[in-house]
Amino acid sequence: MDKIKERSERMIKLFNAFKNQELKDFPVPPFSKWLNGKIIKAEYGKLELEFKVRPEMANPTGLLHGGMQCGLMDDAIGMTTATLGYEGFPISIDFHVDYLGKVKVDEKVKVIGKIIREGRNIIHAIAEIYDFNGNLISTGNSNLLKTTYVPNYVKNADKLKKI
Repeated sequence: MDKIKERSERMIKLFNAFKNQELKDFPVPPFSKWLNGKIIKAEYGKLELEFKVRPEMANPTGLLHGGMQCGLMDDAIGMTTATLGYEGFPISIDFHVDYLGKVKVDEKVKVIGKIIREGRNIIHAIAEIYDFNGNLISTGNSNLLKTTYVPNYVKNADKLKKI
């Protein structure tokens, strides 16, 4: 089995081992810790997360701030790219958002990241935010450039033999 496939399988197993637990207690980047989502499901090219909307995530009207929606979707896309197993870190080169609904403080949202296309140098991904009634709140799409920078999560995943 090649290294990319092995790393992908380890990352998916690792994400699924974190299922339904707050990410603030795991070795994730500081922004992901602050968002403090919970992984619902991870598979190759797709990740589902749950987040509770806190007051510090709201705009002055008490609704989930548009910038936070971008952050939630960007974080979900970033985590989803980890399921692909690449050694280098993909960086966003653009991000487009459509705001379609609203969510209040203390409500929960589900964020789904999906990889649509893996090119030689560019990955195209989408993300969607839903409320827990199934209403679409926002959508985003991003192109990410594959890089040679090896982040700590890849180094740590490569050290793992079994999970």
